[in-house]
Amino acid sequence: MGIPEKALLVGLIIGGLLAIYVIRRSLREEKVYGGVPAQIFHFLGALGFCMTLPTVLAALILGGGFGIAFPLGIGLVIASLIMLVIFAVVEHPARPKITPEEEVWTEEKARASGM
Repeated sequence: MGIPEKALLVGLIIGGLLAIYVIRRSLREEKVYGGVPAQIFHFLGALGFCMTLPTVLAALILGGGFGIAFPLGIGLVIASLIMLVIFAVVEHPARPKITPEEEVWTEEKARASGM
């Protein structure tokens, strides 16, 4: 197993742990409506992005130098961008079907707003 493979393995492990946190937080802020394919591409895009820094750092620490670290980093960023674009293509048609929820003002919100 060469330096690039070891760096990718380290990046996959650390990036996988980071991606779990990022995906949970992302889903808390906004739901995915495109079904299972959208969730898969959302996960793969987040995973690729989260594993970029650990992979690059592992390649540098293992002695691969800039010649190995830079292409790995750029490749992971491009791969995650492609996955997120596919996610957007799958997710976009499902969005118009969702009706936006109106925000209801309560007495508590009115007092907290300072108006």
